[in-house]
Amino acid sequence: MNLFRPTLLSLLIAQVAITNAEQRFKYYDHITFYDVYAGTVNDSVAPVPEGIYRLNNARFTTLLPSADLDRMGDSLRLEVSISALCDNYDRIGSVDLVLMPNDSLIYNDCIHTKPNGSTYSGRLGDTDPSIQRIEVGRFITPFMDMNKGVDVPYSWDISFLSPLLHDKQLRDSMNLWLEFHLEGVPYAANTQIAGCSGRKDVFAGTLEIVSNDKRDDVLLQHQLTLPLAYERYLNSYSKGHSDEEGTTVAHYQVHLDEPMNDAMFLMINSNHGANSGGEEYNRRLHYVWVNEWMAMVYRPGRTSCEPFRMYNTQANGIYGSSTMTDETWQSFSNWCPGDVIDNHIIHLGAIPAGDYDFRLMVPDAVFNDNQGYFPFSLTFFGVKEGDIDGLQTILDERTPSTKVSWDGDHLLIDNHGGKIVEWTLLNAAGQRISVQPGSVNEIKMSNHPTSVYILLLLMEDGSTEVHKFFKN
Repeated sequence: MNLFRPTLLSLLIAQVAITNAEQRFKYYDHITFYDVYAGTVNDSVAPVPEGIYRLNNARFTTLLPSADLDRMGDSLRLEVSISALCDNYDRIGSVDLVLMPNDSLIYNDCIHTKPNGSTYSGRLGDTDPSIQRIEVGRFITPFMDMNKGVDVPYSWDISFLSPLLHDKQLRDSMNLWLEFHLEGVPYAANTQIAGCSGRKDVFAGTLEIVSNDKRDDVLLQHQLTLPLAYERYLNSYSKGHSDEEGTTVAHYQVHLDEPMNDAMFLMINSNHGANSGGEEYNRRLHYVWVNEWMAMVYRPGRTSCEPFRMYNTQANGIYGSSTMTDETWQSFSNWCPGDVIDNHIIHLGAIPAGDYDFRLMVPDAVFNDNQGYFPFSLTFFGVKEGDIDGLQTILDERTPSTKVSWDGDHLLIDNHGGKIVEWTLLNAAGQRISVQPGSVNEIKMSNHPTSVYILLLLMEDGSTEVHKFFKN
């Protein structure tokens, strides 16, 4: 008796499973980072694996092999794991994709100046136009004691890079390099952490790209990638760090000679400034405009940082000694030590040729005592055929839960998806007409002129809904 008789359906299911098999590409395996402010460690003292290059103590790079790129599918996930050595503070790290002419073997670092005037050899390619750098993932380390070993995981969906990685025409002229960047400082740990006296090693990191192997060769796309900003230190008090001194505005323009079937901006931005009243501790509304369209409004920060407490093995003033409420976290934390910084996707869809004006505005940013900054990165992606991979899932997750309607005199708000904790009414120019705490069911509009208006709803979970309407 034949107990197993394969059917056409079972064979098809098996074939799908095979063609969507998960593949893991490990590019860094417990690579060691050193004091960002010290002289670059010599490879003879601290060797690096073959094919990996130390650009400075805080940054490594490696070439993405064509054979790996050919095997990757249309689903891409970036995974990073960090463990502590002799740094017990929260630090910033990133993963960057670098496009460089393939007639160049390697590239060097350059001196970078922070807004406070200090310099260190940390940002690369700022003065070399042949190097195009794209930040694809940013993260914050926890406060960690290396003697209480934990591995801290970070993950990002980077499927939107699939058209770029599979662009054979681009790869005929450009090499793709993958950078791993983490700025650590050992000075506190040298005295506070047992076993760290005199040491300069700060963190160890592992980096992988996880992919399926499904790729439809029919959809080999002609794509356009325009890196516009890389960790620009946006602030309102330093010349050249904002479009206009005294404001907090990042403004970029993209000109397209031909239409795009699908397009998006990738924006990464985080708020830093640990001084009293600093920007790390004040959640500001961030407004993103593309031409005259308000594309995104958000207030940084998680509902709670408690899920990351387990990784914070060193006592610190952020987490304290006991669990905190969601309300307490939302009152001061822009990000969580041990968490990723969000990749903000501004999806444009199909767009015609022409000019596109991008603006990020943070009008309430104060930068107390002229301290703090917002590292800001921006890249434009477009494809001429097909769609950018992975975006539909992102869009589905952002569908507003609130219904907003207009009865000729009142704006009516019908909310069933979550508690509204603050609402803001803006005019067509983006100027705030009213900001009110608490929930709202209707807004009287009879005293406002005929125009386009934007209603922003801040929800209890920290998300923001944007509703645009016309008062006639």
